[in-house]
Amino acid sequence: MATNYEYDDEDDFNEVESGDVVKQLRKVNRTLEKRMKELETEATTLKAQTRSRVVKDVLTQKGVNAKVAAFIPQDLEPSEEAITNWLNEYGDVFGVKENAEAPAADAKAQAQAPDLNAQTRINNVVSTGMPTQPDDDAMAKILNATSAAELNAILGIQAL
Repeated sequence: MATNYEYDDEDDFNEVESGDVVKQLRKVNRTLEKRMKELETEATTLKAQTRSRVVKDVLTQKGVNAKVAAFIPQDLEPSEEAITNWLNEYGDVFGVKENAEAPAADAKAQAQAPDLNAQTRINNVVSTGMPTQPDDDAMAKILNATSAAELNAILGIQAL
């Protein structure tokens, strides 16, 4: 009859020399320390690359030369808000306007300008021009056209 004091696997109780265990633990520890240093180096590199990319993107977006990134302090948080605040504070040294948002606003206004100019032209034509009336005679000419060349001439299409 089996009791709680009988074990099926006696390998669990084999004694191992303490020197072997310590060697194995030291070996595992060295491997883990080496891996940790590799990961720390990789993380540091990635942080530096990310910071550099964010700073250059924000400067380009604000219309500032990307070379100014070399003068932005390393301890400054790499966020758009922090970089904008730094530009507002120290931008005059680099010839940047007080408000770093201005180039983006000017670009937006320029993008809207063609639409505004077109709308102004349309309003001028509508306010000063005569309302168009359909030409009944033109429809009759189209319906009475006997050839494709004649229809193209009526519609103002040049033949190839």
